[in-house]
Amino acid sequence: MNIEIQKLLKTSSTHLQVNGVPRPKHESILIFKEILKKEYLEIMLDSNQRISSKKVKTILNKTFQRAKGKPLSKIFGKKEFFSNHFFTSIKTLDPRPETEHLIDVVINICKKLNSNDLDILDLGTGTGCIIITLFQELTKKFNLHAEAVDISKDALKVARRNLDKFNLKNKIKLTLSNWFENINSKFDIIVSNPPYIQRKDISSLDKGVLYDPVISLDGGVKGLLGYQNIAEKAASFLKPNGYIVCEIGKNQLKSIDKIFIENKFERILKEKDLQGIDRIVVYKYKQTKNTLYMS
Repeated sequence: MNIEIQKLLKTSSTHLQVNGVPRPKHESILIFKEILKKEYLEIMLDSNQRISSKKVKTILNKTFQRAKGKPLSKIFGKKEFFSNHFFTSIKTLDPRPETEHLIDVVINICKKLNSNDLDILDLGTGTGCIIITLFQELTKKFNLHAEAVDISKDALKVARRNLDKFNLKNKIKLTLSNWFENINSKFDIIVSNPPYIQRKDISSLDKGVLYDPVISLDGGVKGLLGYQNIAEKAASFLKPNGYIVCEIGKNQLKSIDKIFIENKFERILKEKDLQGIDRIVVYKYKQTKNTLYMS
């Protein structure tokens, strides 16, 4: 049976509210936008328009999924990052707003470089959102060689879909690799958003986060395993004066600094996110007199 938009919107919003979904009307409208292929204003202006029974069923199905805690990104298989939409899935970590700051940091580093050639490696690429965004932002200025690795074949399939979407499948190399295991080049910049959640804390994470693959969340007992893997091997894959740029978790700065210092790196920059949490760190190998940044 057909039903008016306003009535179905009220039903959807109420169901989400009862199930504790924040901003239930906003979330409902996002579902409507996706199914009806309409913008917010169109939905509001055409609130008396009737929806076909097929689309009603689809909207209700997506509403029920959202009410159970499944994020819209996993329901519709896409997530916005740096003003672009990327394919995602239950096999990949959803792109997150905090990670956009990593892009800004890398761009600022590159503004200080003298060479026109630039080699970047993305460790644990997931959807490929970091390396794709960096390529788009830097390719006009640099002769760019970009490589991205992941231990998950399923994640690389999603990354490949995104490369195809942005016409970059012949520009960015994807490699199945456990960290540096299958890497044979040296790079100016190595970027990574490694798993950094302590294993004991994973079960208590927000319900929506648990739709991300555990492998993309689990940083080991202390949440530091990824940084240990990077710090112990990175020197062999960095060009002289190369940089490591990583996202980190809350209250991890001192522990991660210690790991990199023990492996002969020095931190030259830290950046906080909008909540005032230390979020992005930059390291260089060995002590140099002329560092690009100081913190």
